[in-house]
Amino acid sequence: IPFGKIPILEVDGVTIHQSLAIARYLARESGLAGQTPVEQALADAIVDTIDDFMTLFPWAEKNQDVRKQAFDDILTNKAPELLKDLDTFLGDNNWLVGKSVTWADFYWDVCSTTLLSCKPDLADNYPRLLALRDRVQALPAIAAWIQKRPKTVM
Repeated sequence: IPFGKIPILEVDGVTIHQSLAIARYLARESGLAGQTPVEQALADAIVDTIDDFMTLFPWAEKNQDVRKQAFDDILTNKAPELLKDLDTFLGDNNWLVGKSVTWADFYWDVCSTTLLSCKPDLADNYPRLLALRDRVQALPAIAAWIQKRPKTVM
């Protein structure tokens, strides 16, 4: 296991590590990276922007008081800026990038699900972002997975 961490993906005998590298690879292989090089760069930029935000959280913090305080601070003081920027970027489009779903939309769905589990009203002022989640979750393969996936807290 490269660098001693998971997840990993083995392709033709080559081990790929890092979740976003794996996701980018799979997005390209499945046609979800964007239709043009510019769309691909924009999708990557959106994912990286969301990921930069998600890494602010002290996911591994053991002290629950410290963890709660940090989560509350980030969700109250930093999340609104991200949501505003994502909402502006999305505008009146159906998808974050281009005319069809990309891995950026999937990443928004996954991360927003986590964020909303922490603060259910977080995106109430951003109905377009919530509608984007609904569109992603209504895709037949995604809807089928949501129905059968294990139910977890986060």
